[in-house]
Amino acid sequence: MTLRAPTRSAIPGRRSLRRDVPSPSALRGSFLADVDPRVVEALMRRAVVQRIEGGDVFVSETDAQWTGIVLSGMARIFLQTPAGRQVTLRNAKAGGSIGIAALLGSGSVSAQAITDCEVLRLDNQQVVSLARAHPGLAMAIADELSVRLLETYAEIVIRDQGSVHQRLARQLLHSSVRDPQSLLAVRMSHSELADALGSAREVVTRHLHTFQSEGMLRLGRGRITIVDPLRLHEAARGPG
Repeated sequence: MTLRAPTRSAIPGRRSLRRDVPSPSALRGSFLADVDPRVVEALMRRAVVQRIEGGDVFVSETDAQWTGIVLSGMARIFLQTPAGRQVTLRNAKAGGSIGIAALLGSGSVSAQAITDCEVLRLDNQQVVSLARAHPGLAMAIADELSVRLLETYAEIVIRDQGSVHQRLARQLLHSSVRDPQSLLAVRMSHSELADALGSAREVVTRHLHTFQSEGMLRLGRGRITIVDPLRLHEAARGPG
């Protein structure tokens, strides 16, 4: 799915940096979870924790070899076409990696905070150096790359064969932007959403009311406010 949703670049005052070492529980679910603690400790000495406000773009494809781990919140990972359109690849939650392929490649991705986030930025050169010396870290990276590849395959299948429930949840997340009150909002009509999904307006409206009754969003005139993006993300991945 491509879009031209406006994004806001992170600016001084909106993003803070610190070198606090995250607790082991903060890395649970990440590719570092089962790596030798001594290796993780070495990585943490050069890592930086970034706090990003929802709506801010904190990684762009011009940031060469940016690799990190989402510690809290959720971020949208996307690529930008030569024409300037954005192609959303996935949404990363706590434990998810960003730019893991950049460790061994020359490219990168862009990332925008959907909610307020904390992200651990790693020192790429150090990660690669330690991976050469510690097979456990190298295997953890390989496992993470495998997970992201399979996730990409699943994304392709869902976009092509997923239920309206799944595809609508994805469309809402991908089309949402922050409003002046710092709320996630989608300014698309039910008909526009139906056109984007290749479905009927009545079907989309029914699913929107289901999402609203389950506390994921709030419907308004010419506007849909996303109340619980994490649960909407789960709806996009699960059966519906």
